Amino acid sequence: MNEIKQLHRRLTALYTVTTGLILTAVILGVLAVGTREFQKKNLENFQNTLLTITSRLQSGGTIDCTWLARMESAGKLIIHIEDNGRPLLYRGAWTPPTAREELIAQAIKTAEEEKVRIDMRPVSSSLSRTSIFTLNGPNQDAYFGSVLVIPTAKGYQSLTLLAWQNPADAGIYRQRFLFLFLDVVGIAALYLVCRVLVGRSLKPIEESRKKQNEFIAAASHELRSPLSVIRSSLSAVTAAPEKQDQFLANIDRECLRLSGLVSDLLLLASADAKTWTIRREDLDADTLLIGVYERFEPLARERNIRLCLELPEEPLPHITGDGQRLEQVLSILLDNALTYTPAGKQVTLSACRRETRGHKKAGVAFAVSDQGCGIPDADKKHVFDRFYRADGSRTDRQHYGLGLSVAKELVQLHGGTIGLEDAEGGGARFWVYLPGRG
Repeated sequence: MNEIKQLHRRLTALYTVTTGLILTAVILGVLAVGTREFQKKNLENFQNTLLTITSRLQSGGTIDCTWLARMESAGKLIIHIEDNGRPLLYRGAWTPPTAREELIAQAIKTAEEEKVRIDMRPVSSSLSRTSIFTLNGPNQDAYFGSVLVIPTAKGYQSLTLLAWQNPADAGIYRQRFLFLFLDVVGIAALYLVCRVLVGRSLKPIEESRKKQNEFIAAASHELRSPLSVIRSSLSAVTAAPEKQDQFLANIDRECLRLSGLVSDLLLLASADAKTWTIRREDLDADTLLIGVYERFEPLARERNIRLCLELPEEPLPHITGDGQRLEQVLSILLDNALTYTPAGKQVTLSACRRETRGHKKAGVAFAVSDQGCGIPDADKKHVFDRFYRADGSRTDRQHYGLGLSVAKELVQLHGGTIGLEDAEGGGARFWVYLPGRG
């Protein structure tokens, strides 16, 4: 049980980590796309602002401090204009993280690296401008920037434009925290889902392990009982030689019981391993049923139980299978019925023709009904389990609780089905359906 729990924890952790990494990678990918879109939008806004200010300068429109303040405040801009090398008397509308003068000087230096100087008129008649560059301040602040020089009739004008890339303004920080929260919640949800799914997938293994342990315990119990009798009988032979025949008979009987138990265990093991094969032949169902009846009729008479055989007037369909194994199935059912039917009562062995969907030819339904104490509804689903007895005891030395399990495996190997229902007037009715030949 502890091994199953450890496996449960390990698989849950493995699946949670794997799916969590995938979820995190997806969220990071979405966040990266969002960040690129944010930067693209800011770049487009910067280009539009640059175009607006440049057009105003080229058209000779009025540029006063009020207009500059409105432009700067709306877009967190730094606008520095010079006319023939003389700066416009404007101190700015807001305070950036890094000093305004320091940023302007850094932008002018970047422009000079691109051969754009703001202290002289452009050689050509068209404006001279830099590309849009990124400027990083010492306080982890970033800016889009561009510098241009426009020739005029009276000389030239220069424009140094910077736009602060403040992630908080566009909600990028908020978006990151949201994605982080979703990632944590998603991993927690994945953990719960993985825990439930792993638990469900391991449940059959846990039940199989439990049944295996119960099977081993029950088999050990059944093996110990005859071995104890054999050992005690051997000791008694030495202690009381005059009763040697009686003790040897006990040993022989227990050896036969052990042989039967081991044969059943080997049969079930072969069925579990899917290595068991049967010898198929054409069988007459009437002959099969009559042979089993004739073998058990003396035993029933000895126990003062009336054994009845019921056959239809028309011959039963032929079936294909291993005659010896099918006789074993019916023998198990009859032996079980005779064991639990009181003296003076009746056991009925019957068969009939049955048409079933999915089979072209009719099959045969065998049935064994008794007038015993019956089987409670709560126990019916367990009667074919190995080492199961409805009364929960193991005092019946003739039965180990393996017979019905063996019968079920044999029937399924023949492609048939086996079941249990209440008999009319009390008792139990076991039925076996086998498909027809063909």
